[in-house]
Amino acid sequence: MLRVRGFTLLEVMIAMAICALAGIAAMKAVGDHINHLSNIEEQQLASWVAENQLAELTLTTSWPPADNKTGDEEQAGIKFYWRHKITKTESPDLLEARVLVYSDEARKHDVYELITYIAKSEGK
Repeated sequence: MLRVRGFTLLEVMIAMAICALAGIAAMKAVGDHINHLSNIEEQQLASWVAENQLAELTLTTSWPPADNKTGDEEQAGIKFYWRHKITKTESPDLLEARVLVYSDEARKHDVYELITYIAKSEGK
């Protein structure tokens, strides 16, 4: 006589638990990936804001450029807030220029920072 044996209830429940845990781990990995991508997008947009502000700083005709100048700019529908920080160096004809970009109007959460040096030109 041929005896057919199936899975027991306990074996089926264990298999379901393993599949559920694997599914939860996969969902967490996908969620973390999506969060990471949104952070990268925010940093990329903030870098464009910083580069725009740095270009304006280097084109300024006054010497030295205004320190702690603030403003806002929109990129891809997202509003960013920026601040210039100008620091003297050992050379009187060279300044360190920082552009800090924030995601909030209170300027508490900085998203991006860009640093360069600006030389005094003949016309300034």
